[in-house]
Amino acid sequence: MEDMRAPGSPQDRPARAALSPSPLVRGAAASALLLALGGLADPAPPAPSVVPQAAARGAAGAAAPCGPRTVPEGAACIPLPAPGAPLAAGGAAALSGLAGAGARGQAQAQAGTVEHIPRRPERPASAAAYMFPVGAPEQPPGFLLVEDGAPQAGAPPQGAPVAAIGAARPEPPSWAGGVDLAAARGERVVSVQLDGQEGKAEVLFVGELAGITVATVHAVREGDRARRYVVLHGHLDRPGPGVVAGARLDPGDVVGYAGDTGSPGLVRLHLEARQLRESARPSDLDPKRVTDAAVTVPCDLRNVLPRR
Repeated sequence: MEDMRAPGSPQDRPARAALSPSPLVRGAAASALLLALGGLADPAPPAPSVVPQAAARGAAGAAAPCGPRTVPEGAACIPLPAPGAPLAAGGAAALSGLAGAGARGQAQAQAGTVEHIPRRPERPASAAAYMFPVGAPEQPPGFLLVEDGAPQAGAPPQGAPVAAIGAARPEPPSWAGGVDLAAARGERVVSVQLDGQEGKAEVLFVGELAGITVATVHAVREGDRARRYVVLHGHLDRPGPGVVAGARLDPGDVVGYAGDTGSPGLVRLHLEARQLRESARPSDLDPKRVTDAAVTVPCDLRNVLPRR
């Protein structure tokens, strides 16, 4: 007998349902197809680029790679402050004020709390290899380890008594932050021609810094670079004849005379060299900011003193 059931009748639905995929299966298949098509459309990500390590350039042009947390500054790698370390009170000037700071300031420079350009490896380590503004020509002067005394009530900081620890020695206890040279009161302090210097030195500043101080500017050729260095002569009794801002000095000219200004009771010469930052110009320099870290960086004297 012919089956008279109408298409789509309830008796026929189970068979058709078994042949048709469920909505869940259809959705999963569509998602997989979209993912496959998306993968074909997107290009593969580029390989990460390698950034070369920053490098400073030495005097001869050789690469001098700077390590972690340092930045190149000409021929030197300058350390950055420790993460989160607070700046000293007074800002940049407080970080750089090593002139006449004695053993405490030198220890700060050695500890890396201030910028300091160290001795270049090709420069001799011994003080006997160099010439100084005081002392006999055939031998270097004695070096002092100076400790600042406790300030007296009502006395200015530079009027506090100081003392040398032990006798003068043939090598300085540290080159960081300059050196303190033993001298006799009234002894002549002469201008020295720095290694590679071009032309005469120019007097930048005469006044109170580390006691009576004369600051001179020297143009120095280092390889293919021309740099300028400021040399500080501190604790003078008085400046030399005709030594005023703008005066030009030949090697051997008298810068001043040794004394104990700003260092009562201890006659000495504080000698310090600072490299002028490339962005600073001596003609625009405020003499009161000569030791500001934004303007100059303390430099190991052995990098610039003339050799014997």
